[in-house]
Amino acid sequence: MSTDGTDGVSSEAGRPGAAPAASESSGPVSLSVGLARVAVEVAAVLEVDVLGAAGQEVLDAVTVVEGLRRQVEALAGRVLAAVDAHGLWAADGARSLPAWYRARTGRTDVTARVEVARTRALRDHLPATAAALAAGRVSPDHAAALVRHALTTDTLRGRLADPDTGEDFLLGHAQGMDASAFTHLVKAWAIRADPAAADERYRAETDREELYLSRTTGGWSLKGWLSETNGEVLNTALTARTGTPAHTDPATPAQRRAGALTGIARLALDSGTLRPHARTRPHLSVTVPFETLHRLTTTGPHHPDTTGAAGAAGAAGSAFHPPAAPAGCGCGQSGCGTVISTDYDTTTMVDADPATLADGTPLPHALLARLACSSALHRVIFGPDSQPLDVGREERLYTTAQTRAIIARDRHCQYPDCTAPPGEGEIHHNLWWYAHHGPTDTNKGILLCWHHHDHVHARRITITREHHRWRFHRHDNTEILPTTHHLAA
Repeated sequence: MSTDGTDGVSSEAGRPGAAPAASESSGPVSLSVGLARVAVEVAAVLEVDVLGAAGQEVLDAVTVVEGLRRQVEALAGRVLAAVDAHGLWAADGARSLPAWYRARTGRTDVTARVEVARTRALRDHLPATAAALAAGRVSPDHAAALVRHALTTDTLRGRLADPDTGEDFLLGHAQGMDASAFTHLVKAWAIRADPAAADERYRAETDREELYLSRTTGGWSLKGWLSETNGEVLNTALTARTGTPAHTDPATPAQRRAGALTGIARLALDSGTLRPHARTRPHLSVTVPFETLHRLTTTGPHHPDTTGAAGAAGAAGSAFHPPAAPAGCGCGQSGCGTVISTDYDTTTMVDADPATLADGTPLPHALLARLACSSALHRVIFGPDSQPLDVGREERLYTTAQTRAIIARDRHCQYPDCTAPPGEGEIHHNLWWYAHHGPTDTNKGILLCWHHHDHVHARRITITREHHRWRFHRHDNTEILPTTHHLAA
């Protein structure tokens, strides 16, 4: 589509916006007639079997289609500017041009406002950019960069008229740069042209920073805004934390970033650098009724509770089938045949009061099991008037020496294909340590990163140690194998 009164579709495989071939009926046409002709031509092209076209023809089409897209964007801007100039939108009773445009086109509120603002900016302050867009020399993204960053102050708008360093200078660079690189150029130009405004904008952005962390049904909602530099700091930290995922990792980038953010928070809490002189180091606090903890830790694969309400519940038709302990491998080494299970009989937990967070939020029993697996516990006994009668000393599940021994043995997260270092994980073990007053040796523990520690609890994965290596089995007894095993097979 051309903007000089001709119609037709270009078949030239040139640069974006290359002049289309004129049709036989050249000459001025009305807007409606010209658009009708273009619509017919586009409809005809849409019938073409693109997948059946030759490879080079398809590659050339990308360039031509981009040129047409730029021309259509320019035409859309001109039409919207004409609607604005005539004030015809008000005849429909719309409160504003963006509101009218949104209702007319079905765009979102944000898109409608942005397009109206861009149209007015191109018309009033960037005529050369509007012409370059219509000719296909720049993309809508190039134009958007100028609208957003080159018009924020009177000084910048005045500098655009400079024949040497103004709008023409910027457009000359735009034709040889993609929009991302051009945006950086425009920002640098704005700082050079009006450094005082750039400094003020920096101060305003710093004051504008905000973060909202709000509890919602079943979780937390996170949103906010950071300045350029602080956003880059956080992005760099998240990128360093996530690393390069294995090709077998099913997690989405958004899921990996969420895990990275909580991992960074855990690193900060575990380091002890936050509130170092506080009486109690800041950590997650969970309150667990004794009966709930007793049921959870004494009714597992190897410690069925046969007394009391929990035992009665488990005996009444439970479909729970604990995994069998693997046979010893015959190597004579300590630890072979060890089973670390996350399974428990859910029927024994019926009517058990759930554990709660400090604000009273109740926790599922599986989540309690995960938290209990890596916690320090302390006892508080209350009397009938809810007054504390006894407070026992805090006990960690593994001593420092035992933890060091497990780290020395495992060296990194032992989940298949994971190499997360010890500083990013914790010791996983059977829940039923409680029934025997804690672990007696390091063979009952395995080093897992935080992500996979969550994973084995959430998926009820059983871990066994055979022939000096850990093996992971899903709840259906299928084994989780490392990638190297699959490649060898």
